[in-house]
Amino acid sequence: MAKKIFKSEFSRNVATLMTGSTFAQLIPLLLMPLISRLFSPEEFGFFAFYLSLVSFFLVISSGRYELAILLPKEDSDAINILALSFSILLGITVFLLAVLLVFEKNIQEIMNKPELNDWLVFIPLCIFSASGYRILTYWSNRKKRFKNTSFSVVTQATMRSVTLFTGGLLRNNFFGNSESTIGFFKTIMKKSSSVPTGVSSVGLGSFIVSYLVGFTLSFVYLLTGFLKKDSSVLKEIKMKKMKELAKKHDKFPKINSLHALTDELKNGGVTFIISYLFSDIILGFYSMTFRVLRAPLSVIGNSFSQVFLQKAAAMHANNEDLLPLIKTTVKKLSLIALPIFIPILLFGPHLFSFILGGDWVIAGEYAQYLTPWLFLNFVVSPVLQVAMILEKQKEIFMLALIGNLIIIVSILMGGYFFNDITKGFILLSFLQLFYYYFLYKWVLNISQQSA
Repeated sequence: MAKKIFKSEFSRNVATLMTGSTFAQLIPLLLMPLISRLFSPEEFGFFAFYLSLVSFFLVISSGRYELAILLPKEDSDAINILALSFSILLGITVFLLAVLLVFEKNIQEIMNKPELNDWLVFIPLCIFSASGYRILTYWSNRKKRFKNTSFSVVTQATMRSVTLFTGGLLRNNFFGNSESTIGFFKTIMKKSSSVPTGVSSVGLGSFIVSYLVGFTLSFVYLLTGFLKKDSSVLKEIKMKKMKELAKKHDKFPKINSLHALTDELKNGGVTFIISYLFSDIILGFYSMTFRVLRAPLSVIGNSFSQVFLQKAAAMHANNEDLLPLIKTTVKKLSLIALPIFIPILLFGPHLFSFILGGDWVIAGEYAQYLTPWLFLNFVVSPVLQVAMILEKQKEIFMLALIGNLIIIVSILMGGYFFNDITKGFILLSFLQLFYYYFLYKWVLNISQQSA
């Protein structure tokens, strides 16, 4: 059955994206045992907080219109949606930069995290580079240039990892140390060796600069390819057409953006709750759990999501039945995910301790408790894009609110009622089992009704 499932154009396109993406993740995965020993849990925690700020604005930075790039039959319409997306992005970037410059002191006092003060001005730059990359990724996928998309992922992940690793060496005075290179790495890899503590400007800055460098270079790569191959279609951009398409696809900023915004509010809420109810060290362990699990899985999940959206949108435009595609996608993702999640469920603390160092065993425990939720999220999330294609944004938005509420309430109960975050994680995974089962059945139902 597995051979039959993986034989199709869909699978080949996924494989194209995954080949480059998997290669891109080899460097982060190989460096992770070193990265975990070069930075402190607090620095992982502070970057998680910073990233939640970036992600909050990132999801609305282009009005979510980039999602509509795949939908029109004609490139003349799609290019106007792309231009609309970049226009909104530029406006929001300039606005955020102005706000940060004018109200810098007020924002710093409200946040009450002085370690981040010098890095707040970089938020608009991070948003522009990441959102611009995202917009051009949708155009690349529309043109079925999955090899280009794959190489851009390689560029992003590789440069982020190399920059972060270099920053980690600077943080630990590697270049000014008289100790030999082999001696340095032997020292930090010793079982008795402890991870760094506290937050340094070099350490925290390495995370932020690596994010900016990775997305900027991948954005430039896709932009260069776009100008080389598609510059002729730029003449189709008309202000009147942009306005017409903005109105036609207004559900994206009105509903889909609210959906995405609540997702980021949930992510930011979890970060805030863990940081203030527990500690930045606990937040660092939680961040490492997601960093390790989401790094390889995001490669596979994003590859499936991008190809699934392109394929499903084309099938719907031709009035084809989406049910077989949905079921096949879920089967493929389940076959891929089980060999990854089962060892983590059974041996999480031992694996994290062995690979990352003994100080990260707590992150391995968190991984055990969160595995059921992350497994279902990985398997079901890509097919939920059907709701957008079938213009069910309002319904999926309401369902997403319920899912986000489950996550927030579970973490809050862990903090207020149990004073133990692990109990909150157990409750979260238990409730998510029922939630994702319902979501999958709902997607099948709306797809069947549209057939």
